[in-house]
Amino acid sequence: MFNIKIINNFRYSGTLRKTDESGEWVINHNHTAEKNDLKSALLQIYTIGQVAFLDLGEKKIENYPYPTEKYGLLIRCHSTEVYYRYEEKGDIILTIDELGCYSIEVQNGTAVEIKLPELSIKN
Repeated sequence: MFNIKIINNFRYSGTLRKTDESGEWVINHNHTAEKNDLKSALLQIYTIGQVAFLDLGEKKIENYPYPTEKYGLLIRCHSTEVYYRYEEKGDIILTIDELGCYSIEVQNGTAVEIKLPELSIKN
């Protein structure tokens, strides 16, 4: 599980939705929102798209031996991924600037940018 603080400095509002459909919150423009005890979630901001927060539990992503903490979260945004691992509970600050650019800061654990294929052809 993880906690998230979203600082939305962008001109448009959006929503944060638990992927199990059990909750949805408005993330107003020029405001800060905090949500606790999430597993997987989907953030959608009007005009700039989605950020997916995918709970990995103790599963590790193949070919990425680092980071090494117990629990994992994959954060996917367009064609960029962040692999975040933490002990006990994750804490994330996601900032959306006035141009609609995202940045992530973690309060505990380790976050690294990785590259996963969005689409591949299997032979």
